Amino acid sequence: MHDPAHEELGLKVQRAQYELAKIRGVGKVDGVRVEVDAENRLLSVSVPNAERILAAYAAAVADMQPQVEAAMRELAEDPQVSSARIFAEANSARLEAERRGQQELAGNGRFESGW
Repeated sequence: MHDPAHEELGLKVQRAQYELAKIRGVGKVDGVRVEVDAENRLLSVSVPNAERILAAYAAAVADMQPQVEAAMRELAEDPQVSSARIFAEANSARLEAERRGQQELAGNGRFESGW
């Protein structure tokens, strides 16, 4: 049973959804550009001097690193921690080798010959 009123309402909903999907809002403040969609999702951010931001980030990390090393020095020099670290690193390397081996085995079965 076709109800023309329901079909017309369905078409109106589809048209509205289509139009909403195309909507973009753009805001610009002090050289920063932000784009959002109709659901307020952040789609893009553009800032001037992005290279400067990355350089400042790298400088901040370089400034912080010696402080972290100094804070962790006593713990890092403890023989028990050192043994645990060596064990964890060796175990991590073993697990990574096993994972890669499993990937290679799985990869070999992907392309089967049709001959």
